[in-house]
Amino acid sequence: MRSIIVIALVLGGWNRAAAQTEQQEDVPPPASEASTSQTALALARALDARLTVWSSGGRRVYVHHCRRAQVSCRARVVALARVLAQIGTDRGVDPFLLAAMALRESGLNPFAEGSAGERGIVQLHPRGVGSRVRFVQSEGYRARCARTPTACQEEVVDAGAQLMANAMTRCGTVADALGAYNSGVCQTTAYSRRVLEEREQLLTLAKAGVSARDARLVD
Repeated sequence: MRSIIVIALVLGGWNRAAAQTEQQEDVPPPASEASTSQTALALARALDARLTVWSSGGRRVYVHHCRRAQVSCRARVVALARVLAQIGTDRGVDPFLLAAMALRESGLNPFAEGSAGERGIVQLHPRGVGSRVRFVQSEGYRARCARTPTACQEEVVDAGAQLMANAMTRCGTVADALGAYNSGVCQTTAYSRRVLEEREQLLTLAKAGVSARDARLVD
């Protein structure tokens, strides 16, 4: 994946939101990780647009779960974009692909619950990889996490990214690995196609409103 080199220059509003999130969580970004921070900014721009159901001028209405959150939707989007960008980079999984998986799995709602008790933005099964993840297992912990911008999704995304990275190695293609993530079997499925379509939409949203030169830097 090529780095996003210039796009941060055109995302001043996201720089301000990112700075506010840093202050809330007291975690300054390492200077050596500039490209990951730029990826996070582009991803945050795309996710913000994706979670918006209506906007006019300076007014914006987000999806229902975002409106009900105990922190602002934009702060959560910025925080989750950072998590997805950092962990995706560390685990060798495209952050935009991870974000697309999160949207298809949970709508980027950290507190979505699947029919079998799956939890978190990438919906970890409580008897699968989620058995070792505190957020999946502890209701009290989830309640405390609701008050933080990241909603404690670092461990959730890391477990999901590891699972996806292993599937990519085992299955050979991203499409087949997505099928394995969803069903346990290396195969291209309707889920695979939906996630890949979602990724393309996120990339399009990340490029919207920026110069053609900068847009080409979003891979």
